[in-house]
Amino acid sequence: MIREHNFSGIYYPKDYDSLIDEVEKLFDSVYSSVEDRQLLRTVKGYIQKKKILSFLVPHGSYRYSGLTSAFAYSLIKALECNNFIILSSDHRGTSPGVSVTNNEYWETPLGKVEVNKSMSNDLIKKCLNKGFVQLDSFSFEIDHTIETQLPFIQALHKDNLCFLPIIQKNQDKETSMQLGKLLSSVLPTDEKVILICTSNLTHYLQYNECCKIDNQILSEALGMNIHSFYRLVQNYSHIVCGYGCIASTMEFSKIVGNSDAILLKHMTSGDIDGNKSSVVGYASAVMM
Repeated sequence: MIREHNFSGIYYPKDYDSLIDEVEKLFDSVYSSVEDRQLLRTVKGYIQKKKILSFLVPHGSYRYSGLTSAFAYSLIKALECNNFIILSSDHRGTSPGVSVTNNEYWETPLGKVEVNKSMSNDLIKKCLNKGFVQLDSFSFEIDHTIETQLPFIQALHKDNLCFLPIIQKNQDKETSMQLGKLLSSVLPTDEKVILICTSNLTHYLQYNECCKIDNQILSEALGMNIHSFYRLVQNYSHIVCGYGCIASTMEFSKIVGNSDAILLKHMTSGDIDGNKSSVVGYASAVMM
């Protein structure tokens, strides 16, 4: 069973050559600033020997959020890891709560990526509450967010890639903490794994207001305190699509011993197209 690429030509280029060219240009742009090069070089030194890592990336079209994502993936490129978890919120509201797919492969214009069925099955089996995680391929078919991450991973040219896609509709604190614990319990022994949490930040606010709220949200997320994070985002849950996914990632990261977090890049759509009357915020970060 193969999930085909449903959003190529919409969020990212549709053909192989154009997509490779687009991703490579984004990677090159990451290093165009001396300050950014220095930051990435410093962070790379800290994470090089880590077995488990978590990254936050956005999921807009590559034109708007691709550069922000490339900051995270340029670090992942330097890591010896071919096993990924990709966690996203539910943008269409069809998930029963927390969903995994029964697809064996996902396809993009760059080829197929295998789904880690072992981790998926373990996740379902280890649920203390029956039905907490359910098979639900339909929600993945109609949601773009996880698909948009795969070309970045494929462009890293790593062998034997596999990944566990997860959609988290229920984003309350209890669900997020439970999911974070579950994810930490299904990690393969003696294998490196990278958790990629994908969420955009504030949606459709004026530029200065967006930046102000994004900075508050990022400050709490990077502080790795789930309780204070939820106290803040309860005011903004309607304009931050994946706040629960961020919380799940925070819980996961702390359990595996990664209690530090560093912001890699923050931008808005207004920084790309110049329209600052109504913008979307994007951020990439690493929890290590």
